[in-house]
This record gives sequence, C-alpha cells and structure tokens, in this order.
Amino acid sequence: MPVKNRDIIMFDYRGSGYSLPNLCPDLGAKHWDVLKENHDYKSFTEIVNKQCYDCLDELKQKGIDYKRYSTEVKTIDAVKLIEQLGYGEVNLFGISNGTMGVQGFIRAAENSSVKIRSIYSDSNVPMAAFQNGKTTQLYKQVLDNILDDCANDPECNKAHPNLKERLYSFLLKTQTKPLVYKGAEEFVFNSQEINGILQQFLYKSDYYKDLPLLLEAFIANDLTFMDALYGIFETLVKKHNGTSIVNYVYDWKARQDIAKKEYKQTTEQYPEFMISDFYLDFYVSDTMVSFNARDTIPVTSDIPALVMAGTYDPITSVEHSKIMHSRYSNSYYFEFEKIGHGVYGTTCGKEIFKAFIEQPNQKPNDACLMELNATPINFPTALYKNNKINKLIQKVGLQKNVLWIFLLAFPLLFSLIVCFKEVISFFRKKDVNPLNLLQATLILLFLIGLSYYSFETIQLGGLTLLFGLVGGAWWLPWISTTILIFALIIVYQTIKKSNINLWNVGIMMSSIFVGLVIFSFDINLFLK
Repeated sequence: MPVKNRDIIMFDYRGSGYSLPNLCPDLGAKHWDVLKENHDYKSFTEIVNKQCYDCLDELKQKGIDYKRYSTEVKTIDAVKLIEQLGYGEVNLFGISNGTMGVQGFIRAAENSSVKIRSIYSDSNVPMAAFQNGKTTQLYKQVLDNILDDCANDPECNKAHPNLKERLYSFLLKTQTKPLVYKGAEEFVFNSQEINGILQQFLYKSDYYKDLPLLLEAFIANDLTFMDALYGIFETLVKKHNGTSIVNYVYDWKARQDIAKKEYKQTTEQYPEFMISDFYLDFYVSDTMVSFNARDTIPVTSDIPALVMAGTYDPITSVEHSKIMHSRYSNSYYFEFEKIGHGVYGTTCGKEIFKAFIEQPNQKPNDACLMELNATPINFPTALYKNNKINKLIQKVGLQKNVLWIFLLAFPLLFSLIVCFKEVISFFRKKDVNPLNLLQATLILLFLIGLSYYSFETIQLGGLTLLFGLVGGAWWLPWISTTILIFALIIVYQTIKKSNINLWNVGIMMSSIFVGLVIFSFDINLFLK
C-alpha cells in the first residue's frame, strides 16, 4: 500500500482462509476432477451444480446455516472487530467482491461508534444491481477489443494475421474436438476450458500484450506453455469451498430472475464462448438457496469516495462502477483505458489512491491517467520463440536447482579463467591456445547473452517468457551451434595429440555442460 503511518487491518471472512469451520473443503478438488474431463457445457454445468447442491446438503446435515457466512454477517463481524480494536475512524478499501464488503460495512456501521473517513471502491459490484447473466458477453467483448487492438497495430497484425477469425473457428472446432494436454496428468481442453483460461488472463492488463502468443499456441495445439501454468490453475480451483457458493449465490440472489433471462440469451447467441464457470449456471437455476431481502436495497453514502474502473475489465463492467459512482454522492470517478480487473494494481492507480487517502475531500490529480490512457498495448512481435527457456529460468531462479546452477556456473567461471590466462600468456609472449580461447569466449558470450535476454524478458512481465525471449536473442542458437561444433574439434584434437591437461579437460567439460543446457532447452539450430 502506498501509504505511511497507517494501520492496515486484514481478516479472513467467515468460512475463508484460516477461519473455521471450512465449508465443504473438498469442493474445489471435485471441481478440478470434472474440469480435467471432456464434458460439453450442459453436462459440465449439471455435474458442478450437483456438487453445489451436495455441499449445501452437507452443511445442512452438520447444522451449519450458510446465511451466517454472507456478506451481511461478515461485514457486521468487521465492524465489531474495529470496535474491539478501539479504532474510532477507518478508511475502507475494496476491490471487486471487496466492494460488496465495503457496502456491507457502511450499512453495518450505521448504528456503530465507528466513523468512516473515506471509501476506495475499485472494479465495482453494486448491491442490488450486480451479477448479470452477460458474463460471457463481457468476456467476449474484452477479448474482441484486444484482438482489434492487435489487428490495428501493423506489426501485430503482420505477426498474427486474421487472429480473431482464426480464434472463432478454433473455438467452434474444440467444442467437439478438444485439445489434450499430457503433463503431470492428462487434461482435456475443450472450448469452455480454453475460454476459462483466457478470461483469467484478461483480468490483468499485463497479460494483454501476450494474448496473441497465447492464442497462437492454443490454435497450433502447442500446450507446452501449460507446464508453467498447470499447477497454478490447479491450486486456484482447489481453493474453492462452500463459501464460494454463499458469495456467488446467496449474496447475489436479489437479481436472479433478470440474470436468468440474460444468461439464456447468452448461451443461445455465443455457445462457443461459454466459460467453465462453477457457479453462474447454479446461480441462475437454483431454487434451494433463500433470498436476502436486504440485498435489494442499494447502499448510498455521502462519505468521500474514490470509484475506479478498467474499460477492459472482463468480469465487472464499467456500467457497474458508474452505478457505484452515482450512489456515492461525494465521489470521484476515474476510468482506466485498456486496463482490466483491479486498476489499483497499476502504478497510476496507486498514485491516485495515495493522493485521495491523504486528502479525501479533494479530487486527486489524474495526470498519470492521461498518460496511461494514451499508451497503446505493446505487443511483442519481435521474439526469439523458444517455449522451453522458461523451464530453465524456473529451475535456476525459482527452484534453485543445484544441478542446473552448477551446469551454468562452472563453464562461466572456468571460461573467465581461461580467457584471463590466455590473454596474460599473449602479453607475456608465451604459448597461446587459440582454440581454447575462442571456445571460452563463445561460452561467455552465450551464457552472458542468455542471462541478459532472460532478465530483459522477465522485465517485460506478462507471459512473454512462456513463449521465448525478446527478439534481440535471435543470435543465441547460432552461437550455441558454433560452440557445439568447436567442442567436437577440441575433443578430436585433444585425443589426436594426446594433449590431456587441466585446461583442455576443463574447456571440454565446460563445453559438455553448456551442450547439456543447449540440447535440454532447444537453444540451437539443429532443433529448430
């Protein structure tokens, strides 16, 4: 948080995180098992709906009333927590479903001694006007916007011609002919699973630039990039529990009838764009979860508020944020062009928030927003394509794998020593081994170049590293192939002349280690 000298209070909602009881803790694992299989959308929703009903039955059998885990009750908990901690005044901060919590807190604090100083409300979910059945349409709209941005960018359009049309055809095809990923376990990707992944990547605008690369990989049935993402998606899905049903269904029940009509229309118009959502179909069709009349009453306030929205938000529309702005009579509203869900994650979002939190009664300076809105999406069209490079980065940078660190560190250090030794020998007019010097120089250039371009690609953020390195790395396969050729020459000459010494053996070992890296991660011309 870009604020100083303030206490930040975070707590688990009932039924979430470390709070007990954990409602239906195995629900996420059941969702994941269904997701891995190949089901059409109708079959998929029928199965997950039954899982939701089974969860509610389980809660009933245990004597757990799901109503006690709603936003209304959780925000009463929050007010009581603030009272117990002795805070007389608070600033409220909410993003997405957190904005529901903010509205609940305002309502729960009406008869409390706690005073609300300011409200930050980002990617908004307005009470009594939220959760429409047009989720798929909003996702498709944002996806189309980004693809249009690519089509209007000459370099992106050249690299990915007719991408929108090709994607549409691909999604239609995968409704009946899904892709199969064979990693740690087999996973079938049909259209709704692919849409589910794409929607997740639309949340964060850092990923927009790499969306064409992601789509091209899907269309080409090259799922290598999933090696880096599979575990992340599995963890996210398995975190689901019964609280998700309460948040998604009971809290939003007030608009079920309208959402049902919107949802039916969407499924008929855009069947190939339906998303493997675990609760939307249950929400619009459920007859078991009761109705909370309080949620039909909009929350209004004259407390100073900062309302923010991203125009490319795939889950909470700009219209919803405008509704919140109208309900907070003393609010400032800012739209972030081509930004997704949660604009606070941007540097500009933090700047505006910081100015607001310091002076809630004064409109924040939005100069950074003007600059941000004028910045186009920087699609990486110049790329050294290699979808295995990210595995090397993970092994060395994240996993701290001793073997791969050694295979990189030894040739780097030994080659430095060889270069230093041969240069000193040259100036002292002693015998110089030009082949060893050349090979050591090549190894240094390769390893330093690989490190430099990997770091440069990481700095780009997003998903670029899953598909290769920045375009400047184009020469790495050429120099790596040269290293392999010189390695064979060095081995041949050493054996032929029986000239086995520390330096020859060391440079051969360095060449072998670099060769293992080259072949393991396809960084040479032979494998292209």
